[in-house]
Amino acid sequence: MNQKADKKQLRTHIMEARKAMTEEERKIRSERACSHLLANERLAGAKAIMAFHPFGEELDILPFVEEARIRGQEIWLPLTISQERRLVPYLYTGRQMLKQGVYGIWEPDPTKAERSDLSKLDTVLVPGVAFDRHGGRMGYGGGYYDRFLAALGQHPFLLGVGFSMQVVDHVPLEPHDIPLDALVTEEGFFHS
Repeated sequence: MNQKADKKQLRTHIMEARKAMTEEERKIRSERACSHLLANERLAGAKAIMAFHPFGEELDILPFVEEARIRGQEIWLPLTISQERRLVPYLYTGRQMLKQGVYGIWEPDPTKAERSDLSKLDTVLVPGVAFDRHGGRMGYGGGYYDRFLAALGQHPFLLGVGFSMQVVDHVPLEPHDIPLDALVTEEGFFHS
């Protein structure tokens, strides 16, 4: 099988397994992962964190997002500009500044949100379909995060976020894929 077929098969397998989780199981696992995020010293010291609004069966990081805002940290959420295949982060100030985007993902409404200053970004929480413990990540196939991360001048701390069942031995990587520094699941924090 070629790499494209391998990635498609892996993506399908993980997404089906994630979908098979019950709401209660997803909630419990998400809460555990959020407690690991909140306990991490590196994240506690971050001033500006780009997060994501969970979509579908993704791990729910919103409890972490709200607690980080209470701690005084800036939280940014990305706006997807599909025609340009890129992400633009905006300062998250609460649900009132969100709208449903092209993929049904809740994202910032540019008419109600302040665009983020990328020079302040020190951490990015990166969603994905599959991860490995060597920094590998496989997204949904659009390349939005890889393009966003490649365009940054500095290298922020890149933290993959997913359930333990999304962690595999090896994610098939391509030359443009940007490795993660660490991964968090409900089972803990793992550095690459």
